[in-house]
Amino acid sequence: MRTIFIILMVLVIFAIAAIAILNSEVVTVHYLFGQLDLNLFAVILASALAGVIAMIFFMIYRSIHNYIKSESERSLKKELQQQVRNLEHENKRLENEITKIQQEREAAAEKARAELENEKKRLEEELSRQQRERENAAAKEQAELDSEKRKLEEELKKQQKEKERLAVQASGDQPPKKGFFDFLNRFKGSE
Repeated sequence: MRTIFIILMVLVIFAIAAIAILNSEVVTVHYLFGQLDLNLFAVILASALAGVIAMIFFMIYRSIHNYIKSESERSLKKELQQQVRNLEHENKRLENEITKIQQEREAAAEKARAELENEKKRLEEELSRQQRERENAAAKEQAELDSEKRKLEEELKKQQKEKERLAVQASGDQPPKKGFFDFLNRFKGSE
């Protein structure tokens, strides 16, 4: 691009020089404070030179402006890159923190699970112990009831034998023997 620009500049300079050489008449140039008689050739070259100087100043201004702009863009780019590095560092720190929190949460959940398992086992053991105690108490109570039943059955058998003996004695016209209960009945009746 730059070489094309230089070639065009050279062609323009040759064209201006050719035009200036062809126009060699004397002209009067009026200034603010006076006038001057010059060759048309000199006026054209002076005007072209003034244009070139103006273009050089404009190009210097643009290059300075572009340099300042590129410097500000470079500094902005460096600042943005620094911010990106800071954000990446912060991102890594937060990811590490999230990982750490997740590990702590998993460890806490595992610990709670283990505690619940232990509590479940303890409650199951307590329940089975209480069931054994109830079964033992029920068996003991059943044994006591069976023992009481046997005693009552024996007492009933004794009473039946006593009735049979009394019935046998009554049928044999023997006076019945008076026992302790007859004594008590007589005692109650005399009151």
